[in-house]
Amino acid sequence: MAAEWDAIVIGAGHNGLVCAGYLATAGMRVLVLERSHRVGGASITEELYPGCHFSTFAYSALGPGPKICRDLEVPADAFDIVRPNPSMFFPFPDGEHILLWSDPEKTAQGLQRFGNSEVHGYHAYCEFMSKAKQIAKDMFYEAPLTTDEYQARYRGSELEPVFDALMTRSHWSLLEDYFQNDYVRAAFGRADDVGYPRAVGSLLAEAIESANDGAGINGIAGIPRGGMGSITAALAEAARRLGVEIQTEMAVGEIIIEGGQATGVVLQDGSKLTAKLVISNADPKRTFLKLCPRDQVDAEFLSQIEQLKTRAGNMKFHAVLSGVPNFTAMPDEHRGQAVAIAGVRISPSLEYFDRAWEDCLSGIPSREPVMSLQLPTAYFPELAPPGKHIFGAWIRYGPRTLQEGTWDDWRPRVEESILSILESYAPGFRELVEWKRLYTPADIESETGITDATIRHLDMTIDQMLHRRPLASWASYATPINSLWLCGSGTHPCGSVTGAPGHNAAHAILKSETGPL
Repeated sequence: MAAEWDAIVIGAGHNGLVCAGYLATAGMRVLVLERSHRVGGASITEELYPGCHFSTFAYSALGPGPKICRDLEVPADAFDIVRPNPSMFFPFPDGEHILLWSDPEKTAQGLQRFGNSEVHGYHAYCEFMSKAKQIAKDMFYEAPLTTDEYQARYRGSELEPVFDALMTRSHWSLLEDYFQNDYVRAAFGRADDVGYPRAVGSLLAEAIESANDGAGINGIAGIPRGGMGSITAALAEAARRLGVEIQTEMAVGEIIIEGGQATGVVLQDGSKLTAKLVISNADPKRTFLKLCPRDQVDAEFLSQIEQLKTRAGNMKFHAVLSGVPNFTAMPDEHRGQAVAIAGVRISPSLEYFDRAWEDCLSGIPSREPVMSLQLPTAYFPELAPPGKHIFGAWIRYGPRTLQEGTWDDWRPRVEESILSILESYAPGFRELVEWKRLYTPADIESETGITDATIRHLDMTIDQMLHRRPLASWASYATPINSLWLCGSGTHPCGSVTGAPGHNAAHAILKSETGPL
């Protein structure tokens, strides 16, 4: 019997929509199945409180960039993205601060008070990261090569030592090369989806995260008007114009595998749909451990999937505020300006980061969590009623397995920890809170289907990047099951809202099926 569809894509997140769009441009009949009532996956906008529209999970648009938008005919005015300026405010407990600006010279001026060495170090660090970003851009829209192949690519060039550093060094060790001041190191030290900045691979993850050109035809990274749902809504509209059919509230219960080949899906209501190809935008663990019949998948392969690291669980905290928080460390000339705190990072030291990660590994929600804060109404006040602000924060980390109790038991304690820390940096914060909601890792997994609330599907550790993402033998979007492919954030190059995994998966599929696109 002929298949009903050329391809079924499981999940209408950004990568699933991008992949579906590319397959449709090649003439395929494509069906996208989404379990939720709306498209978007983790890139959605919801009215969580009357009149207040939040980017529930993902909150910053790094893509899809100019290439994908041109290829899929996404209109130039589909996204309205504002690049925050300052890009980030770092307060410290003793009242010190650092502001990062879109203009590097303005950032350098702010670092001058820490000494000339920090200014020189900043310029040298930026030069290094520019080269690292070029390497990451080279590998962004292609199936991953092996380390040996990448080494051959850069051998003898000025990028060779940079590539070597990406493969062998941590982000923190690099920061120690360029900066002497602990405040400055802390401001640049990120390792959200690795766990901690001392981990080898954190430097590679930072470079790849920065590689995309920004969202839309104009390539602007930042806060989207209408929230993150505006990004995926535009992708869905583009896919539909290309002939893709998208069906919501259609949860897939099982992938049909016959004779080692995927032939369709069984929906949770029991109905069956057949296809020549099945492409999963779900994370690798959910795809193989929940959607595939275990007796149809090689036991050794399943064991490898079970061992994939999904330790860097996230929590998300939302609030409606009656005014602009007043951070003690904010310089007087910016005090009271909402745009000055549109992006705030609380991770005041390497030791603070380490404690947060060690708590998580011990099965305890981080008692002093690393927090990435956002106030999108600083740029788009229409997201809330007049005079109100919506506030969102990624809270790191939430353990995949609690040492004791349930997440409902921990919820009030985690909320209190968050509010206590915010109050210490911005006295009076509690009084501004008119409504709040904490999404625990269990909540995030329930809402999005992402295993262990690891937002980028897999930890971005060195052993789960490039040609090892998700596994060394299966890093080019194909799987051991014929006609079953992966296109989600658990594949190369990374998570974040870029669309690159969906782009790369579609090209790999079309190359396999019909020759290069």
